[in-house]
Amino acid sequence: MRVSDLINLASQYLKMGIAAALFIILCIFIGYFVVYRKLLRGQKKVTWKRFLWWGIFICYLCVVLGATLFSRGNYLYNGKIVPLFYSYKEAWIHFSDSAWRNIILNFCMFVPLGFWLPLGIRRFRSFWKTYLAGFGCSLLIECVQLFLRRGIFELDDIMGNTIGTMIGYGFFSFGFFLVGRKASREERKYRHAVSILFLQVPLLLTCAAFAVIFWKYNARELGNNPYRYIEAYDSARLQVTAENTFRTEKPELEVYKVTTLTVEAAEEKGEQIFKALGTTTDTSRTDVYDETIVLYSEMGGYSLWIDYQGGTMEFTNFDVLYPNDHITPEPVTGAKEDEIRSALYAIGFKVPESAAFRESKPGTYCFDATMSETEAGLVNGTFTCEYYGAEKGFGKITDSLIAGTPYKAYAAISEQDAYEQLAKGEFAWLGNGYLEIQVTSCSLAYTLDSKGYYQPNYAFACTINEEESRIMIPALRD
Repeated sequence: MRVSDLINLASQYLKMGIAAALFIILCIFIGYFVVYRKLLRGQKKVTWKRFLWWGIFICYLCVVLGATLFSRGNYLYNGKIVPLFYSYKEAWIHFSDSAWRNIILNFCMFVPLGFWLPLGIRRFRSFWKTYLAGFGCSLLIECVQLFLRRGIFELDDIMGNTIGTMIGYGFFSFGFFLVGRKASREERKYRHAVSILFLQVPLLLTCAAFAVIFWKYNARELGNNPYRYIEAYDSARLQVTAENTFRTEKPELEVYKVTTLTVEAAEEKGEQIFKALGTTTDTSRTDVYDETIVLYSEMGGYSLWIDYQGGTMEFTNFDVLYPNDHITPEPVTGAKEDEIRSALYAIGFKVPESAAFRESKPGTYCFDATMSETEAGLVNGTFTCEYYGAEKGFGKITDSLIAGTPYKAYAAISEQDAYEQLAKGEFAWLGNGYLEIQVTSCSLAYTLDSKGYYQPNYAFACTINEEESRIMIPALRD
């Protein structure tokens, strides 16, 4: 989720919070002035500052509840209890901006609670009471998510929310110290200052922890392999057999460097394709995401998704696939390879000569490159297109070909080592049901890591509970 999406989401629930706050304050106002002061002749006064404090607090609660409960859909993994530090391990493996942003937001979301509670309610000026309130609120939200299946129960969220509350209280204590009355004795003031510094420890430790994580990652030569497992699969729910034996040699395997596009380079690439189609980019509709950019044409009804890593693309011609008359044309069948290549080249798509051509289904053509060596290096993946003739062109193009240049050879584990890891449940897999795995063969397959390097994996072709599948084990030694 992008920062702009988060701001839009927060503003949406902020509007709801303002409406709720105005309604509740109106009820309190009527209850206080009409019922309590006039009818019951009460003498206790409530200041406008108290009304303002409650109004802001209600708005804040609406934003938090909206972000944690109301914005969640019903998904298969909802209702799951996730162990401590799981989200950090997941963020480390993929190391995407969105993963770390979500973790940091868990801290930031409860910083206002730690600041606002002691500011408005005197009893929460004891730090442990505010800490406990933050922990209790986070625990309640996670329990509601678990009970209503509106998310997953994450201990990491509770930890992050609680630390965020502690950081917020540290801000309050520092601000209160600056605007508070001066102590009568210098020693007493010094002791107070020391306690204020002590309350900043959660902030300092949090900043230090994230600094170490990002420093350690940047110091690594290669990125993290997305097939690295987070938690080993329960061996009691796992049965693994193999039809043959595997090699025990520990080879050296090549790693390839893949081009990573900047936003500007991706925009330029898209502009070239649109220009070949006789139009330009509609910049007002461009969506820039952490890993992808989405471009739309001024004319012709074209869209283009471009991934920064590897430059893979997905092109859609809406005028062909979703015409105004709702009569979708039939794709051209039996086209020759030269015809498809020429039509693709004319609009800016270049397919390597080494890629094997085939018609996967009527009107859909594929170019397969399985670890094909070219002059520039390695090409791997599949290029797929739906062709509707010279007049209408292509309805959909999916360019999943990734080109890499040789970078360096690294020591790898053997096929037998990888199989033993698989047998122990040390592989990336979602779910916790019983798995009966029968391995049929092993081959080498490459995948992009988090820094744009193409890393080798042992791909085990297998049946899992009698369904064909594949399990990937990273080949490089740790």
